[in-house]
Amino acid sequence: MKALRRLACLTAGLAVCHPALAQLQGRNVTDILNGLRAEGLIFIYNTQIVPDDLKVTREPQATRGIEVARQILAEHDLAVSEAAPRVYAVVRDPRARQRITTQPSPSGETEPAEEIVVQTSRYTLAVDTATPKDFLTQDQVQAMPRLGDETLRAMQRLPGVATNGVSSLGSVRGGEPKEAAIVLNGLRLYEPFHLKNFNSPISLLDSRIIDSIEYYSGGFAAPFGDRMSAIIDATSILPLQRYYEVGLSFFHFNALAATPFAGGRGHALLSARRSNIGDLAQFSEQDFGEPNYADGFAHTDYQLNDATRVSLDVLVSGDQFNAKRHQGTQRVKTKYQNLYSWLTLNHDWTDNASTNVIASFTDLDNRRRGQVNEPGLRRGEVWDDRSFHIAGLRLENSLRTGAIEHRFGGEVRRLWGDYDYRLDLMQASNVPFPGSPPLQTSRATSASPGGYENSAYWDSQTTLSSRWTIEAGLRVDLQTYDGTGDDEQWSPRFSALYTLSPRTKFRASWGRFFQSQGINELQVEDGVDQFYPAQHADHTIVSVEHLLDVGLDIRVEAYRKQYRHVSPRFENVFDPLALFPEAEFDRIRIDPDSARAEGVEILLQMRPRNSWSGWLSYTWAQVDDRIGGADVARGWDQRHALTLGVTWASGPWTATLVNSFHSGWPTTQLAVTSQAGGGPTMDLSARNSTRFDNYNSLDIRVTRTFLLSRGALDVFAEVTNALSRKNPCCVEYTIAQNEDGTPNYVREVNSWLPPVPSLGVLWRY
Repeated sequence: MKALRRLACLTAGLAVCHPALAQLQGRNVTDILNGLRAEGLIFIYNTQIVPDDLKVTREPQATRGIEVARQILAEHDLAVSEAAPRVYAVVRDPRARQRITTQPSPSGETEPAEEIVVQTSRYTLAVDTATPKDFLTQDQVQAMPRLGDETLRAMQRLPGVATNGVSSLGSVRGGEPKEAAIVLNGLRLYEPFHLKNFNSPISLLDSRIIDSIEYYSGGFAAPFGDRMSAIIDATSILPLQRYYEVGLSFFHFNALAATPFAGGRGHALLSARRSNIGDLAQFSEQDFGEPNYADGFAHTDYQLNDATRVSLDVLVSGDQFNAKRHQGTQRVKTKYQNLYSWLTLNHDWTDNASTNVIASFTDLDNRRRGQVNEPGLRRGEVWDDRSFHIAGLRLENSLRTGAIEHRFGGEVRRLWGDYDYRLDLMQASNVPFPGSPPLQTSRATSASPGGYENSAYWDSQTTLSSRWTIEAGLRVDLQTYDGTGDDEQWSPRFSALYTLSPRTKFRASWGRFFQSQGINELQVEDGVDQFYPAQHADHTIVSVEHLLDVGLDIRVEAYRKQYRHVSPRFENVFDPLALFPEAEFDRIRIDPDSARAEGVEILLQMRPRNSWSGWLSYTWAQVDDRIGGADVARGWDQRHALTLGVTWASGPWTATLVNSFHSGWPTTQLAVTSQAGGGPTMDLSARNSTRFDNYNSLDIRVTRTFLLSRGALDVFAEVTNALSRKNPCCVEYTIAQNEDGTPNYVREVNSWLPPVPSLGVLWRY
């Protein structure tokens, strides 16, 4: 009879045993865990820990999902530990009962105790349980429509992020995308993107290996430095049990294997991913080239003794793309190879003191060849070879002394690199404007910078009373490879938390954030052969959070970023999709005296209720450069942004709909003036004075989980820009003649992505 009952649970899609449809108290725990498989959850355990006759002793307050398992297991001093996305190992844990029952929620229910979070602008993504500081749970991230299964697209749903729908990382609160640092298991990653010369649509953070992400859109603490806008701190999954995955979609083929060893003292994880886009390109109506890329991640860790653990991580990637535009008159061939390897040693001296040491080596190799051949108009070539090497040693310490928690440490990086760049371009008469003289441009740069990046920090947090918690820190950074003669960059940080009630919290932060020009960021393609001095921005942020009785959480945050010593940057005024931008006529240098970004963000989250969860966010913002005494909007300035997300999950089905809207970004109308003693030139006095039409994208993803005799099979269908919205991105001009013989510049606006469908399957065992 027991076998028949289990078979009924597996075949009836939880019609017999779904936790929300029947009383659980008194039933077998194994039946409940097996029944939850229909929601795509896999539980790994042995009969000694979970015997067949183990009963549910108390009716859980949760009605579905992983929280049901947590609550029924906690009564037996058991807990679940995530071995892989939606795969959980049942382990012994005497603290499980205490965590489930110690802290009441505002609604009177019980939930895990929450750590004290002082910083503003912090969000947690991709975790296996929801607490008030979380934005998206692990299941919600996996169910979210994400073009190319890109992990970072989940953060584009957050308030304050300006995105074009193609790039995997957008502008955060007015900053350039390169103002965000991406950290994996404690190591900062340099250039962690595939196709990085083509809007960086895919990052190296494969969604299948990520367990959690701490995301800071400002106001981050002193341990993080050398970036001015955002921190993306990702942690990979910890493979506690043997586990396998194989997946196939329009975008990728991926595989993953994990296993414990040495009696559970060690764990190993290996994953690999290959792009399918190049294979599908032959079926496209437009011949845009063949993008191919692949990456792999390996992790192993070993418990040396009760206090010491060592781990080794390796992340590798390779890209090759032969891109074409304008019927093949423009061609670019790129090849990238990245290697990140790091060894981590963690030791707990006492319950109140620990040390973490990370030794790392990074190797980056970039090669680019470009060619333009427009007969009678222009002809040119680009050779661009770059390689960089970074060896680092980072020391992190934590110490609790009485009521004060300290974090302190430092880092030393040895960096060296090579640039070998050459551009040869010949333009005929009347290019780009009628009356333009013939032009020949030759540019060559060879540089081998080398030196050190040094940093140190101290950060302390203390609870002054039941209402006040204060965190303060100081950071110092120094670079020796840039040749600018900069002094040390001192960065004070301060945050305060005031708890008005269990439902209402106020936070405030102020800090100074420096950003040096990385050794890999020398702008040789634009004729720059010296590093710029470090930039800095002062952040001032205030926020309030309130938990409403109706199952909603609201968060309101206001910020201002004041930029000083802003480095010059180069942009293409009309077409950001140029294959080699430095060869285009609309390439200009922007050199602000300062800049300012400010805004107000509102985030409303619906706590999971039955089968539904979701969120709604609104942002009002503006970002301007101060140039020659005038304020000029940055190209990604969006005054209004609205995002709505809704997830429905029932049994084996999950569906998520996300609609993203923002007001049109600034653009420039072409104006040509005659220059005394020379040919015509662009008039940029009204740069970014008009705007594109508004942007809107409706994205949908539906997933169905099928139970197999071995494991589970997830089948998904997804559409990006399902309404086929023509979101403007860029402008091209053609020249015609008016009746009087004067030139007429005809403007054509092109769009970002058309509807992009995707299908995929994932087998998990």
